[in-house]
Amino acid sequence: MIPIRARLAIVLIGGLMLQAAIVPLFAINGRVVDVLLLLAVVGGVLGDSERGVVIGFLAGLGTDLLVHTPFGMWALVGALVGYASGSVVAPFTQGGRFARFVSIAIALGIGTLTFVVLGRLIGQDFLADIALMPVLATVMIGGMVLTPAAVRAMAWGLGLDRLPWDLRR
Repeated sequence: MIPIRARLAIVLIGGLMLQAAIVPLFAINGRVVDVLLLLAVVGGVLGDSERGVVIGFLAGLGTDLLVHTPFGMWALVGALVGYASGSVVAPFTQGGRFARFVSIAIALGIGTLTFVVLGRLIGQDFLADIALMPVLATVMIGGMVLTPAAVRAMAWGLGLDRLPWDLRR
């Protein structure tokens, strides 16, 4: 039996490798899906807000290794999004598959907006030049496409026998 911490490390490192090596191949006009932010959201939804903040922080640190922004900025955003996903988004995921996908997509959009606002507050002027709507569309729609795989991976990482919304077992 693999310990939970080792499982989570495997999921997060796998997400980091996916974000660095595979996702850029599917870029749309230079915009990519944020796999690690998706893992932060799903970690909060499947775990609770305490697990979500830790998973989000670690996923954000992984993103910080890949991007050229002040180190720790994505870690802060990931922690905030992971916590919010565990406390605010999780109840909405009980409303069925459509509600689950839309809730996760909205959380991804809010996480991206949080990153942009935080970056602008600390003087990252390049964030003023981006076309925000296409970025949000790519992150949210791409996140919805990858949600089933992310949910399964994170459920395994958290050692869950069943998903919180799966009443069949």
